[in-house]
Amino acid sequence: MTRTVALFSLGGAPGVTLAAMALAAVWPGDSGAVLVEADASGGDIGAWRTLHTSPGLTDLAAALRHGMDGGYVAGPSEHAQILPGGLPVCPAPASPDRADGAVRLLAQNTDSLAAAPGPVTVLDLGRLAPRTATAHLAAQADTALLLARDDLAQLRRVQESAAYLFETLPGLRTVITGGRGSTTEIAEAVGVPVWGRLPEDRGSAAFLRGEKGLRRPERRPLFRAAASLSHALVHDAAVPPREHTEVAV
Repeated sequence: MTRTVALFSLGGAPGVTLAAMALAAVWPGDSGAVLVEADASGGDIGAWRTLHTSPGLTDLAAALRHGMDGGYVAGPSEHAQILPGGLPVCPAPASPDRADGAVRLLAQNTDSLAAAPGPVTVLDLGRLAPRTATAHLAAQADTALLLARDDLAQLRRVQESAAYLFETLPGLRTVITGGRGSTTEIAEAVGVPVWGRLPEDRGSAAFLRGEKGLRRPERRPLFRAAASLSHALVHDAAVPPREHTEVAV
């Protein structure tokens, strides 16, 4: 059963935060998902959507510290702000110093992220570096999604990091952002299995950043692809590994 999904990149700008927002927004099931912006370099959602600094990641981190002392630990949904449309978001501070401290505390106690029943936790980890709190959160997640843009530099980085990634994140899935066509050739070129593709969708990106409205966001390419991916991840968690297949998104 999937309780936590972590999204991250190795560099560049593949749109991790936007992908995490879209995935959380369309997560299937009655409980849905809550998005935790656990980017140690600082968050973007607060500025995009003009959110207050609290509740958010720092409050969740403080609750985790309280829990380490034997107190009650509230989950992410109890420290979230609700965006128009209903997506609960636990935003990170914009400054790296505050965000990094909160992410470190989060990595020291991941139990509250996976508590059931309740919404699935989608973690926006930003850029992953080895032996960091971010890497620990990715390793502890039920599902880790590496996002890479469909360009030579990012795909080369994935190829050269594959050994480390699959040693530390055995359940890793790679998702390509942007570009067109089948991901089979990309998988063969970089030597790692590719789970699917999230298309570039400027209209949906502007909607997620709060810059414009959309009458039917569920019909947009990004949200349709995110919905396909979310359903596939739920299905994938329920079948043996040898039955896993690439998702056509």
